[in-house]
Amino acid sequence: MPRAQLLQTCSQLDLDYVDLFLIHHPKQGKCLESYDAMIELQKQGLIKSIGVSNFNTYHLEELEKVGKPIPAVNQIELHPYLHQKNIVEYCRKKGIAVMGFTPLTRGYKLHDPPLIEIAKRYDKTTSQILLRWSIQHGYITIPKSVTPKRILENLEIYDFSLNKEDIITMDQFPQQSCTDVNTNDPWKG
Repeated sequence: MPRAQLLQTCSQLDLDYVDLFLIHHPKQGKCLESYDAMIELQKQGLIKSIGVSNFNTYHLEELEKVGKPIPAVNQIELHPYLHQKNIVEYCRKKGIAVMGFTPLTRGYKLHDPPLIEIAKRYDKTTSQILLRWSIQHGYITIPKSVTPKRILENLEIYDFSLNKEDIITMDQFPQQSCTDVNTNDPWKG
C-alpha cells in the first residue's frame, strides 16, 4: 500500500499510525516488494508492527533467506478443528506471535456433539469453549461478531479454564478447515 493510501486510512480512522499491518496472503506475489514498503512505512512511524497472514513455514523461510526482518505476527486459521501445528511450532521457534482467525469455525462446528458436551460441563457456550481453547494454547484470537450480546459473551472466557482432559479431547478433534484459505500456495516472492 503506498504511503498516501496508508495516510488516508489513518486519517479516516483518526490515527497517527496503525499498530499492526499485515500482508494478507502470499499467493498474490509481490510479497518482498510489499514487505519492503511496509518496512519503510514502519521506519516513518506509520506502522508499529509488521505481520503476515496465511504464510506457511516455507513462505516465512523465504523472507528470512533474503534477509528480511521476522514478522511480528502470522495470522492463520486456527481452532481445535485446524491446529496447523507445523506453522505454530515454526512461529514460536522464531518468536513470531500466532494469531488465529476464525476461532469460532465460522459457526460450522458450534453444534458438534463433543464440543457441546464440554460446554455443558462448564456451563458455557460452545463459542466460549472454542475461544478458551485458543487462549490456553497461547494464541492471539480474534473472534468476529456484530451482535452486542455475542461480543460480551466472547469476553466472558476468563473466569474458567479448561481441564487437561478436555484440552486433550479438543486437541484430537478431526482436522478440517472452515475457510477456503490455503496456506500451501507456492511462494511467488
